[in-house]
Amino acid sequence: MIRKTKWLGALALAGALTLTGAPGSAGAAPGEGKLTVNLLRDFAAKGDRNPNIQVPHGPGTVRLCERLTRPAPCRTYQIGADGTVEIDTTTWTGSPGRYSVELLNWADKYDPATGQGFLQPAFAGPGLSSHLAFVDLRAGQDATLDFGVWNPDDYCQDNPDLATPCQQAATKPGGKTLVTFPYTSRGDTQGNPNNPTELANGTQTGTAYGLAYDKKKRRIFTGAYAKRHGDYGPGGPGAIYVTDRGTGATTQFAVVPNAGTTVHNQTDRVDADFAAVVGQESLGDIEISADGSRLYVVNMKDRNLYTYDTTTAAPVGAPLPIPDTACTPAADWRPMGLGMRDGVLYVGGVCSAQSTQDVTRLRAVVWTFNPATGTFGAAPVVNEPLDFPRDPAVAPTPGNWKPWTKDDLTQFPDGGNSQWAYPQPMLSDIEIERDGSLVLGFRDRMGDQSGLVIPNANPAKANVIESIATGGDLYRVCRTTTGTFEWEGGAACPRTGSEFYKGDEWYSGGGHLETVQGALALPLGGDRLAATAMDPVRSVNSTGVAFFDRWQGDRGADPSQQGLGLAYANDGGFGKANGLGDLELLCDEPPVQIGNRVWRDKADGTQSYDETAGIPGVTVILRDATGQEIARKKTDAKGEYYFDHRDGLRPNTAYTLEFDKSTADPTNDYGPADLQWTPHGRPNQATNSDAEPAGGDPEADTATAAVTTGPPGTINHDIDAGLWVAS
Repeated sequence: MIRKTKWLGALALAGALTLTGAPGSAGAAPGEGKLTVNLLRDFAAKGDRNPNIQVPHGPGTVRLCERLTRPAPCRTYQIGADGTVEIDTTTWTGSPGRYSVELLNWADKYDPATGQGFLQPAFAGPGLSSHLAFVDLRAGQDATLDFGVWNPDDYCQDNPDLATPCQQAATKPGGKTLVTFPYTSRGDTQGNPNNPTELANGTQTGTAYGLAYDKKKRRIFTGAYAKRHGDYGPGGPGAIYVTDRGTGATTQFAVVPNAGTTVHNQTDRVDADFAAVVGQESLGDIEISADGSRLYVVNMKDRNLYTYDTTTAAPVGAPLPIPDTACTPAADWRPMGLGMRDGVLYVGGVCSAQSTQDVTRLRAVVWTFNPATGTFGAAPVVNEPLDFPRDPAVAPTPGNWKPWTKDDLTQFPDGGNSQWAYPQPMLSDIEIERDGSLVLGFRDRMGDQSGLVIPNANPAKANVIESIATGGDLYRVCRTTTGTFEWEGGAACPRTGSEFYKGDEWYSGGGHLETVQGALALPLGGDRLAATAMDPVRSVNSTGVAFFDRWQGDRGADPSQQGLGLAYANDGGFGKANGLGDLELLCDEPPVQIGNRVWRDKADGTQSYDETAGIPGVTVILRDATGQEIARKKTDAKGEYYFDHRDGLRPNTAYTLEFDKSTADPTNDYGPADLQWTPHGRPNQATNSDAEPAGGDPEADTATAAVTTGPPGTINHDIDAGLWVAS
């Protein structure tokens, strides 16, 4: 038989009086605890609380509402720039101690109507709350709510594949030029036919550096690169190639104009002319927009930024000169590296001091570029001299940066029939850390001007056979609280006064103390930074990847344990010279999440402010359009449940959620048989009950709700089910 409702009345969340800040005049609930609200930027899409991954985010606005006084008051509170606010409700007049808490606004909030902003509600779960939550502060209970926001474009799955161009010597034209490997790979791969996986070879792409990944269409773009003793592909110095991961096909995508005219001459393995054009012809880094629609390319010959439509391969607008005003003279400006985050493109390069040979004029420079307006910032965000001391690239000689060698090859330096180093900086890659700090990758230009057992480029010294050891580097430029940037070692950075990435030495700690080769990959939800490096494991005359601790900057007591060898001297590699191009994470599209709450209702079907009690133990089954079970959960202590990619949930897909109250945890005043499904309530999707009881019978064990997931990166935390206790 149908039981009667224990009717206590209800007031929907909509229509409440909202006040700002000021408390009531009398304290009706002096025994209430305090509420602490934290606002965090998340990167991992797991719904947990992880201080190592999440960063505080502010300012923002949170609203508290209660219902027993008339009219039901709501008050808003400001979350500080530190992402925190502590709320004292003891002065609220007539407060019952139970509240709804809603996150209303936050810095850089995404507005779907205008497309402005980029941060959306993050995944909820055991550690992060949905943006509408309920707290009970009675009897002095303190409560903490951690709200999360995220940019779905930051997402990368655990253990993605990495991709990199292998730069093969001209003596091995059919060698592998594009490979992939798991992010967790470590050790030597020499002789392993399956790791790395070859996707393209020299006849298809030639020598490449720049790399970008279209996660929507699973395509890898690579850009041509000027390297001595490394031939161009069929498209020449301005070519961009695209490899389809689904079909395995590699084709020419586009040709950037005005990228260079110098022709390779591999007679007697000399190719001397290319010692002069490294960094001055062909292409630098490439980067793809977050939506996958635009490809950005640095032309190192004309020093312009080019943009291409990734579908049609057509140029988008005119090429834009990358500002050279930070360099004296301007002719020494050499752009190369790119990085993108939150809709901002970072464009980096160096003042080469090539014309003056004055080391005090060597500088690292980074500009911001706004793709929406097509404009560069008024001033560089990084403008740092590079004339500081560095560790040896080949001990015991200091590895200080040197001005770029002159184009006149009769002045080209030599190492005297030995292994040597002559580090020249190229700002080749930019990654952006969770807190907005920049990680700058520097490639050693000499690593592309020379190689392994190769004649010197000086025509008067062609009988000098030498091998180069690269001396690249990586630096952290820390974002300050005011939004400016400070070079590592400064007051705004960890470990003031010291090098941040101190793990860039060879495993023995001697011989080579600057081994990085300038390409970077940074999974924002992970704990290590990947960087191309010389001799990253114990094999000599090799290149590969070194993995640095994100917080300590090292690779552990034995750096070789955090290294992966990829290119070797006997396999077309360049020994200790540069042998790889850019690094790119092959991230999946961001996942989706649905779910939220089964709550104890007053039979009106709407979550009132004081209905803070969830019903734990209710089984929720996710079924596909055919009725097949995909996953099942039980509601937690708060009555909450969530499904996401870890449960098999897919974007843009229709599902049915089945709620089964027969498994609900019993309490002192009810058991599962005492619970009935409530009606839908008022038409407020965020706070009403969505569950339809089987056969329309509110006493049925099960109820269902239909839901269709949104596009990648979206969440729906509005699928609620109300249950009330019959008398």
